[in-house]
Amino acid sequence: MLVPNQPIFRNNAVKHYMQSRQKDSLPRFISLPLALFLWMLLALLLVVGVLAWFEEIPTYVGGNGVILHEGTNAGYGANGAMAAIFLPLNQAKNLRVGSTVRVDLGTSGPHMTSKVETIEYGVSPYTALQRYGLDQRYMLLVTEPSVVVLIRLETISPITYAGSTLTAEVEVGSRRVISLLPGLGGLFGK
Repeated sequence: MLVPNQPIFRNNAVKHYMQSRQKDSLPRFISLPLALFLWMLLALLLVVGVLAWFEEIPTYVGGNGVILHEGTNAGYGANGAMAAIFLPLNQAKNLRVGSTVRVDLGTSGPHMTSKVETIEYGVSPYTALQRYGLDQRYMLLVTEPSVVVLIRLETISPITYAGSTLTAEVEVGSRRVISLLPGLGGLFGK
């Protein structure tokens, strides 16, 4: 038996539907997992930006040098060989006694770390050759007035390596990581 003119929906369902239509609802442009991912990505970007702003890395200037012989004015002692490193004159203001020096003897030779012991400013090529007992084959090491940095290499034999050429990197300061990013180096400086 059918009852005519009876609504097919319950009264509570109709009332609930009408109330939900009256509420304001915002459209959803992205899903909740994607929104959480984007917030985490933003937080990670901010953390990396803060680290890049405050972290500093050392800067180095490179130069060539030679391990000195026993009879030179700089000499060498029982604690290892002395080496003279020739650096550009424009780096004189950045050099400090006690700065770290990374040294490579040839391409396959030993790699070591030392400290700056003495700095001599404005040494001409001729003076350098005379003062450190170098002959003409070392003329390519010193082609212009230079700053000479003397270091002690404690881990190598002075007799074995005397006269050997080396390459070195002397620490001259530090700079912020953010200054290494392309386009931002000029804005944030050192």
